[in-house]
Amino acid sequence: MRARDLRVSLGIDWGNSSPGCVLWGAALPDGHVTIFDEYKFQRMTAKDVGAAIKQKCKDWRLPKVPVVYCDPSLLPAKQGELGEWIGLTLARHGVPVVRVSNDRTNGWQRVHEALAPCAHTDHPPRPWLTIHPRCRYLIRTLPLMVQSTNDTEDLDSDSDDHACDALRYLLMGGLRPSSSAWYRQRARQPAGVLA
Repeated sequence: MRARDLRVSLGIDWGNSSPGCVLWGAALPDGHVTIFDEYKFQRMTAKDVGAAIKQKCKDWRLPKVPVVYCDPSLLPAKQGELGEWIGLTLARHGVPVVRVSNDRTNGWQRVHEALAPCAHTDHPPRPWLTIHPRCRYLIRTLPLMVQSTNDTEDLDSDSDDHACDALRYLLMGGLRPSSSAWYRQRARQPAGVLA
């Protein structure tokens, strides 16, 4: 399948002194989710990160930049609040940003559910979530996450958790197939390879 034939969403966790990360995820027709690309950045302006996101979307031949789910702190909390938030700068440069809940307990629960095996009768169990090998930053940091000493439902946020937070925002944004009818309609279009 081609990325443009799937429902693609992005998740971002901002970083400046420490790395930030953008993840590209796609909902597959069988209900699974794949994280198929990532962009790690550091000490970059929002305008430059937005340009990099747009370029990667162009490289994947996506018809437009998909919605990017983010930490609520990237956008103003109240209507009419003055200031140029990072999310507003991204939006001004063609990257649509949507805040999701930063409730860490519920977010990590979504990650746990996605990593749980899905048992189908016609093939061996595999997780709902798969990560492409090109996503080295996420693959390296996800297994290193440890439980918080202050809250057993949370992870230690003092570690290098930007890729994991981007994954949490992406899943909190609801990256799941929306309906089988949507996929039947998209399946009539020519297919390629998501590689």
